[in-house]
Amino acid sequence: MSIDDLTFVKLLDKEVFSEFYLTLKKDENLYYITKIINKSENFSEIMKYINCEINILKDTNHPNISKLFEVRETSEKIYIIKEYYNGGNLENFLKEYKKRNHKPPSEEIVQYIMRQIIEGIKYLHNKKIIHRDLKLENIILHYEDENDKINNNIMKAKIKIFDFGFAKYLKKGELTKTILGTPLYMDPILLLKSKAIPEYKDYEYDEKVDIWSLGILFYRLLVGKKPFVAMNKDDLIEKMKKGEYSIPETVSEEAFLMLTNMLQFESNKRPSIDILYNYDFLRKNVNQFKKIDENLIVNSKVVVNIKNNN
Repeated sequence: MSIDDLTFVKLLDKEVFSEFYLTLKKDENLYYITKIINKSENFSEIMKYINCEINILKDTNHPNISKLFEVRETSEKIYIIKEYYNGGNLENFLKEYKKRNHKPPSEEIVQYIMRQIIEGIKYLHNKKIIHRDLKLENIILHYEDENDKINNNIMKAKIKIFDFGFAKYLKKGELTKTILGTPLYMDPILLLKSKAIPEYKDYEYDEKVDIWSLGILFYRLLVGKKPFVAMNKDDLIEKMKKGEYSIPETVSEEAFLMLTNMLQFESNKRPSIDILYNYDFLRKNVNQFKKIDENLIVNSKVVVNIKNNN
């Protein structure tokens, strides 16, 4: 198929095997986002992931999941043409918000964002799809009103899950073992497995890996920083093995309960997406939220051990 009707306006992001471009379709005069995958020497190894991504996107239709419009292929590249978004991603939003306000977003804002993300993940998990690469960079924003975009008014944005390059269908009761994802957001036991630690070499997982990733994403929005700060992957693994992170006393009981249940070291202790969907933090009005019990506070922070937290 010809690509002459497409103008690649701007490079938005770049990954190992692919690039993302703001794209103008000339005959329609409409913008799209195009993921371009180069057919390199290693192309045959990643083809199964590309096919799976395309099939999953064809099989999804939800307001909180980015839409697929078209797939084109040449001898050198594959073009996955998806819906346009104008608000960047959550990583950009968080940086800009902290720069403007000198603090993390309010719980009202975090609730608004997390509700929409969890709506999308609930839809995916109920279709037996796991994402396996949930992170701030893979959550995109779109504003209908240009002024809302300029003012970074995320309470008017549509939140959508993006980039399904690592996504997979997983039948009920099925487990998988492929080590995939972004280290900061990966299931800690999967990270331990990646270091060939004998205790974890046979570790298999299900959709609960997405719950852990959502927990890290939730923490970053709620607290404004990473729960585990490390110099490199080995350092990150060591900090996750110790399993401690801190939560400011300003966090509400509802947010604390949801976060600590998501960030359980053992995946079977994490809530399913259907249970998570009904947590008070997502359902209640933020004005009803309570602050963390002062008895839990240690030096103005709650210290949580994910290995021992029940």
